[in-house]
Order: sequence, then structure tokens, then C-alpha cells
Amino acid sequence: MDEIVLHSDTEPERVVSVSLWERREDAEEYHHNDYAAIRKMVRSLLEADPVIRTFNVNSSTAHKIATGKAA
Repeated sequence: MDEIVLHSDTEPERVVSVSLWERREDAEEYHHNDYAAIRKMVRSLLEADPVIRTFNVNSSTAHKIATGKAA
């Protein structure tokens, strides 16, 4: 649904990326099928391997997402 990239203004080397998916299955499919290739493309830009965590969306005013409607 969307990708949000946050860049720290106090720690220039720190970046957080948040991806929003319609369904958990879509996120899992991306992770299994595409993530390795993307990580390989940006590996030279990374100081450490990315840490992946999964959260449920509680709400989003920008995306008009209600509780439990996105993975």
C-alpha cells in the first residue's frame, strides 16, 4: 500500500523504513520472493543488516486504515 522512509536528523546513518501492506500474506510473499534481491542491490549502502519486525496497524489517518485492516 505504501512505503515510508524516515531519516534521523540527529543520527545521519540511521534510517527506518515502514511498509504498509493490504494483507500479511502480501508482505510475506514480498519477503520470500523479492527482499533478497533488493537487499543485495543496496548492501553496499548498509552499515549493518536490516532488522525486520512485523507490527499490526492500529490506525492511520493518512491511509484511512481502521484497526486490523492492514498487515
